[in-house]
Amino acid sequence: MEKGIRIEIKESKRVVKGLGYYETSGIKDLRQIVKESVRKFGDQTGFKFKDKDKNITGKTYREFDSDIDSLGTVLHEMGLKGLRFAIIGENRYEWGVCYLSVTNGTGVAVPLDKYLPESEVEMLIDRGKVDVIFYSPAFHGMMLSISKKNERIKYYICMDCPDILERDNEQNSFLTLNELIKRGKELLEKGNRSFIDADIDRTGMSMLLFTSGTTSMAKGVMLSHSNITSNVESICSTIKVYPGDAHLSLLPLHHTFENTVGFLFMVYSGVVIAYCDGIKYITQNLKEYNISLLVVVPAILETFHKRITEGIKKSGKENLLNMLIAISEFLRKLGIDLRRKFFKSVFAQFAPALRLAVSGAAPLDPKVVIWFGKIGFNLIQGYGLTETSPVVSTNNDYVNKPGTVGLPIKDVEIAIENPDENGIGEIITRGPNVMIGYYNDEKATSEALDSNGWYRTGDLGAIDEDGFLRITGRAKSMIVLDNGKKAFPEEYEVALNNIPGVKNSFVWGHITEDGSVQICAKLVADKEFMENERLSETQMAERVDAIVKEINKNIPKYKILRYVFFSYEDLVLTTTLKIKRNIEMEKISKLIKDTGLNMRRLSEAICDVESC
Repeated sequence: MEKGIRIEIKESKRVVKGLGYYETSGIKDLRQIVKESVRKFGDQTGFKFKDKDKNITGKTYREFDSDIDSLGTVLHEMGLKGLRFAIIGENRYEWGVCYLSVTNGTGVAVPLDKYLPESEVEMLIDRGKVDVIFYSPAFHGMMLSISKKNERIKYYICMDCPDILERDNEQNSFLTLNELIKRGKELLEKGNRSFIDADIDRTGMSMLLFTSGTTSMAKGVMLSHSNITSNVESICSTIKVYPGDAHLSLLPLHHTFENTVGFLFMVYSGVVIAYCDGIKYITQNLKEYNISLLVVVPAILETFHKRITEGIKKSGKENLLNMLIAISEFLRKLGIDLRRKFFKSVFAQFAPALRLAVSGAAPLDPKVVIWFGKIGFNLIQGYGLTETSPVVSTNNDYVNKPGTVGLPIKDVEIAIENPDENGIGEIITRGPNVMIGYYNDEKATSEALDSNGWYRTGDLGAIDEDGFLRITGRAKSMIVLDNGKKAFPEEYEVALNNIPGVKNSFVWGHITEDGSVQICAKLVADKEFMENERLSETQMAERVDAIVKEINKNIPKYKILRYVFFSYEDLVLTTTLKIKRNIEMEKISKLIKDTGLNMRRLSEAICDVESC
């Protein structure tokens, strides 16, 4: 088998195509992923989580398959085949059961972001034409509220609410997952095969995923079984994991990165999926579940690195560690790898079994990759988008070049459109993983996908002489937050420009001293308006403060506007009245530098909305 990549000139482009490293067998649909895991791993534990008493329990692959078939069967019996099912909740075993009971022969799954406020959930339910909602107990209050306003939803199915039928079911539209699975098992025992034998449309829309953005700006990405399974297979040919490995599921399952890599890929490979109790419990969970694999955003790895290195310094063992690293690196050149033995005590402090982490959604500091690699923890950075199911490229077991997002995965092509003198241009990609299109948006689809199947990512990058992809920036103005989520300045600017007394606004992501990203805004105040209204700067700031707090109430907490400040100087605009963002950003950076003020002090001079 050929390995690595093939570079060729195609359609006047320098195209890099991934060829893979490990042999794989074809995966035709998500049902096959489940059935193959049962065939290969059957009674092995596939999922671990804590019960109500905080004791670790689990489910086998066979139980997982049975729960999916039971739920799918009862959904068919209820006449729900062909409908759309939203899923909202924290990462948990039941989330995966609901997702696959829908996609594997029932209808279309519409995963929703658990951080969205009720108003945005309502809008996406409406846009996605959702008929049924699966939800976790934390969202019961929201569902009760929505049920009083929405006449379309047929059923609200709680993943774990045993007392719900008696307490909150006046219209008989609230059901419990456990009760439905129980009914489905009985139907299966009586010979009902409606779900098990249901045809699967492998090329039609089976998943509808909304990208980051407000309800009016978020795009609905249509993905098929073929899109997702091609990506799972390509990942299998690139990254080697083993039955018995344990993965800690902590990124949101509604996100394609976790859904494809942290869920479906792990199930197909026989990896145990353990569910994180929350961000503050990561270190505890790493130990108690004996985690060996992670699918994460860079912020988590960088936090690990900071805490470990600071702990080593405080212990007075920094010189000893550096000496061991030097010896280890010398031995590795001779073909002797003793890293796990040399640095066993380091791993014992946070994750004794941890060996591999796949990072995506934001840039990862190359220094962190190199340092962890020297002590035997392999960090590989990749690149992808919701529209590509999501993985496009990644470093891997054979090659890992820090500062890049690796090589294209098997069967995926990448190229640079209209590169400049430095080889930098828009990244385009094509392959079986590329979406069907944007839901109800032919214009956006035609702009993103050309007639030859190339998808325009909107990201800027370059391909080096070895075929590695390097991301250099964003073609669009999106802000990438430190949790990997994306925000768009235009969303905020539209709202801010509607504030009386604000002529214009410029929004950007400010990087703080600790490396986190906070959304900030510069407001151009209308001096004439303030004079007419007899408003002082303080009074104007108080008005804006109150309005910004209201704006923040209707968006996820991680996307709130943190700081704003005023200026009387107009923004630099193009002839078409678009903001010249690079110039405005340079002006703000200079202002902060020249005044010697950090962002907090600068913002507090006029308006601080940190308390929102």
